[in-house]
Amino acid sequence: MRRYIVPPDVACATVEDGAVLLHMGTKLYYSLNETGAEIWKLIEDDVPLGDIPTALTERFDVSLAEAQAAVAELVEVLAAKTLLIIEDT
Repeated sequence: MRRYIVPPDVACATVEDGAVLLHMGTKLYYSLNETGAEIWKLIEDDVPLGDIPTALTERFDVSLAEAQAAVAELVEVLAAKTLLIIEDT
């Protein structure tokens, strides 16, 4: 099973159409659109990753397959940029 952890040196600021992440150590900024900001919020709230796509289908007009793809893509990008830690348990 995988766990997704927001590193303590990553800050998130909500903006009008999404959010901006800042890694304090690397000074890397990363912009999230509205969907990405919602995914980030759910990760911060410790919602299991498998439940996030369903939550997105309830909030946005997207299919479950589209939501699953969006979550998988964003998680991989954020992990590659050290904005999210993926831990296998």
